[in-house]
Amino acid sequence: MAAQVNGEVHPSSATLSHITGYPVISDSIAYFKQNPYGQKSIELGDSAYNAFAKPVIPYIAKPYQYISPYVKKADLIGDNTLSKIDERLPVLKKPTHELWTDGKNLVFFPLRKGFETKDHVFDVYGSEYKKVGGDGLVTSSKALVSTGLVVTSEALAWIGDLLRAGKVRAKETGNDLARQANH
Repeated sequence: MAAQVNGEVHPSSATLSHITGYPVISDSIAYFKQNPYGQKSIELGDSAYNAFAKPVIPYIAKPYQYISPYVKKADLIGDNTLSKIDERLPVLKKPTHELWTDGKNLVFFPLRKGFETKDHVFDVYGSEYKKVGGDGLVTSSKALVSTGLVVTSEALAWIGDLLRAGKVRAKETGNDLARQANH
């Protein structure tokens, strides 16, 4: 299964093919090949290969025959390991732009939630200000206090829902463990 490039036979690797099959890796390689510094690095690496490694290859071909089965087995193990990793981490197969978007969403999540919370508090304040009616410091103060009470009650209700859900999950887990222990 060796590929021919410029008339030379190059060994193939299932592990390397698997790794380069990941969208992030293949996009990175494509970017590196398009970058002028990357192109220069590839040219330097190719000239180093032609100058130093290529003349030595015929001399190591015979010893390589002895270790070739072990190299193929290691390659197979590497490919199988990557397949198992793919099953556990399907995110590796996601396109690069999706990973980039997910990463930005994760990084900016606190900022976005902060703005949403600020907007919600101002909306509650506006509605409480309208409920109180009038103008002046007393009206603003009443609206501010009632906004604080509304937001606090919402926060406590959210925390209560979270704790109740955790309590239900803990109870279910405890029941499952008790059933497993009895059987």
